[in-house]
Amino acid sequence: MNAAGLTTATRRVTFAAADPARLPAEASTVPLTWAQQHMLLLMESLGWQTEGLNIGFSFALRLGLSEDDVLGAVRDLVQRFGLLRTVYVPAPEGPAQRVLTSGELVVPIVATEQGGGAAQAARVCDELAKAPFDLREECPIRLAVVTVGGQPRHLAFAVSHLMLDHTCRALLEQHLKHLLARPPAGPAIPATVGEYADEAAWETSDAGRKHGERAVTHHELSFRAMPQTMLPRQAAEVPADSRYQYLTFDSTALAMAVSALAVRHNVSPSAVLYAGLCAVTGFVNSLDRSYLQLTVGNRTSAQTRFVLGMYTEDVPVVVDLADAGMAEVIARSGRAVVQAARLGRYPPLDLQARRRAIESERGLAFDLSCWLNYRTMPIRRVRPSGTPDPQQLSNAAERTRWRWSAGPHASTSTYFVFADDAGDMLRVQVQFDSALLPPDEALAWLRGVERLLCAATAQEIGMREIGWYTDLTPDARGDGWCLTDGSWAYLPAVAELVRGASGVRNAEAFMVPGPHGDRLTAYLSGPASLDIVSLHDRCVAALPGSRIALAPHQYVICAAPSSVGGTGSDGWRRLPVLAAGTGRDPHDPSTSSRSASGVHPEQR
Repeated sequence: MNAAGLTTATRRVTFAAADPARLPAEASTVPLTWAQQHMLLLMESLGWQTEGLNIGFSFALRLGLSEDDVLGAVRDLVQRFGLLRTVYVPAPEGPAQRVLTSGELVVPIVATEQGGGAAQAARVCDELAKAPFDLREECPIRLAVVTVGGQPRHLAFAVSHLMLDHTCRALLEQHLKHLLARPPAGPAIPATVGEYADEAAWETSDAGRKHGERAVTHHELSFRAMPQTMLPRQAAEVPADSRYQYLTFDSTALAMAVSALAVRHNVSPSAVLYAGLCAVTGFVNSLDRSYLQLTVGNRTSAQTRFVLGMYTEDVPVVVDLADAGMAEVIARSGRAVVQAARLGRYPPLDLQARRRAIESERGLAFDLSCWLNYRTMPIRRVRPSGTPDPQQLSNAAERTRWRWSAGPHASTSTYFVFADDAGDMLRVQVQFDSALLPPDEALAWLRGVERLLCAATAQEIGMREIGWYTDLTPDARGDGWCLTDGSWAYLPAVAELVRGASGVRNAEAFMVPGPHGDRLTAYLSGPASLDIVSLHDRCVAALPGSRIALAPHQYVICAAPSSVGGTGSDGWRRLPVLAAGTGRDPHDPSTSSRSASGVHPEQR
């Protein structure tokens, strides 16, 4: 390794299991847990360019330690916890994981000058984390020691997110506190802590399977209510090297408002911020439902609280904004967030299968690229109690500061909101895709959330009034845009979707009135033999990545000349109908029925 242009020495740390008798034979495997399966799906979607998921951090070391002291503690840590010496087992034997009984870590020793230790430790963290882990061969932990004048002063880490979550940073800090310059506060870790492999065993138990089924059933209801996307717009052309960015937003006013509203409505602070984000994004996009995926830590039980491992999963959560003011939206968000926390552990492959069935049924592809991760900082300063008055909030808002910085090279996030609650200040860091959410708009959203929640401490605010309090306006939509039960649809994009899926050049899409409400309807010219079920499946399969198209509610195949295109729905409705149907249910006779009478399906 070469960190910041400095040549480094290395030390080798050999390890063996502290109690090999507890471990399975080295050649045996253990299933991946639900949380690991969830992360594996994300890693696969990134093409294993997973360096952006690596977690880096460092600890300042107390004076008087030798390299042997530090490396001995590292050896003890790795020997004690099997997860730190676990490798990934791919197919065909896996996906699974194997706990090694012995191995070796190569630890760089990076020298720096007096006064530069902290900055060097940050650079070393970046260096350790900048390459994906080869988890088939490599343990999920990389370390380096930063020395000043030959004395160890910082211990730097990078860990793989497939094996460890962000909570593990605090756990490792507790386990190494005898080395640290600033030992952490908080509850002491028990002498006996369970192994992460026990999680997989619980998930295959009767209790685990029942819990997983309850969770999947609940999240299925969220998918049935969610709009397809919270950003129904086309991606803009932006430079590839600056597409993904960070916006860091430090707000005392937001912390004060979130705290006051949480107490008033008897919900968690995370639910208040969730409500504010959903209200703003719903207003901007003229949607009466809003959603985010919540990152759930799943460490509420005594059995999981202190275990080193990967427990985090993302939960789809939707809130209804219709006929509500902010008080009701906060209350609804509180209930939704509580359920997310209770049902955050679930089998992701089961939910993925249910989600895909719902996508086919509803004719959409969910944009699962918007997240909220609300984290309470281990060191929290005292937050003022009571409801702040408007002048206090206004003064605090004037002190809000923000900055932009470069993001990862690749990401699956449109916007990922990390909220760090330090008590008297809320730091909101948004990783965003500037091709969909330009930097100035990302800032306007956060300022809007701050203003909205501050105003909500003093008066009730209806969803239609959000613009007055936030200076935000709904996205303008011109001709061709229609609001459906699934989200906004741009009719030319829907027509292009149908043309590509059917191979038919002549197709158009319209919102057509019917006895059960307006329906997104595609008209296309023959042949009558075209299978509508297969056509619908191909339309849904082509949707991922599109935020402006949905699969039609109804497909109508007409005996039409090529000149009919562009004549509007009335022109198509005058033509003989060869077949029509929804394409949703292959057992429904109307799905691909021929109409000898030429009566259009919306007239039946």
